[in-house]
Amino acid sequence: MLELRAISKTFNQKNILQNISFKIKTGETICLLGASGSGKSTILKMIAGLEIPDRGQILFNSIDLSSTPPHLRDFGLVFQDFNLFPHLNVFDNIAFGLRMKNMESKGLPFDLRVGKLLEQVGLVGFEHRKVNDLSGGEQQRIALARALAPQPRLLMFDEPLGALDKSLKDDLLNQIKNILHKENIPAIYVTHDAEEAFAIADRILILHDGVIIRDDTPQKFGIIQNMLKLQKF
Repeated sequence: MLELRAISKTFNQKNILQNISFKIKTGETICLLGASGSGKSTILKMIAGLEIPDRGQILFNSIDLSSTPPHLRDFGLVFQDFNLFPHLNVFDNIAFGLRMKNMESKGLPFDLRVGKLLEQVGLVGFEHRKVNDLSGGEQQRIALARALAPQPRLLMFDEPLGALDKSLKDDLLNQIKNILHKENIPAIYVTHDAEEAFAIADRILILHDGVIIRDDTPQKFGIIQNMLKLQKF
């Protein structure tokens, strides 16, 4: 389980995050929802170990991660701009994380793992394709497969569908949701799009100016929205 305890961060004397606390349990997907500059991506960077909080703790399974470098946290990241290696084909992009962690020596053959992941993301037979020849939706599927390859303890998504059109968004969102459910991986999904948040999250945390102003289930958000609509009549 991941837990953030009273995390705060300041840049250039401006409060970016203030007293951020939440927990996420195994198999749960939470969404950090807010406008640009609300602090969503900074939270991900801190969890990943790419930024250091000024105050507070980040724990996984009750272990403080402050002295754990990013590559030893076993967390996966999926970004809006894919971050694939253009000089590598699809197979080698997905296998990159496996090689970095020497997973084959742990009884996980690369070809079997990569083949299973390509099946999961609906791209069987793409092993030898160049990533630059793929569509945006296909590249994001490869990025998802690469993040899943080394069997991370936590997956984080930073506006992963921002560069895609609506039809591709809906399709890939459903695919991400199904894979997370099947793999039972805890996930944090960052977006400014409320529709995405309601579609994928078990819990939605709304950020405003570096503060969590609401933490609730999509169902409870929906009940309140309906009540507010009724009050207008």
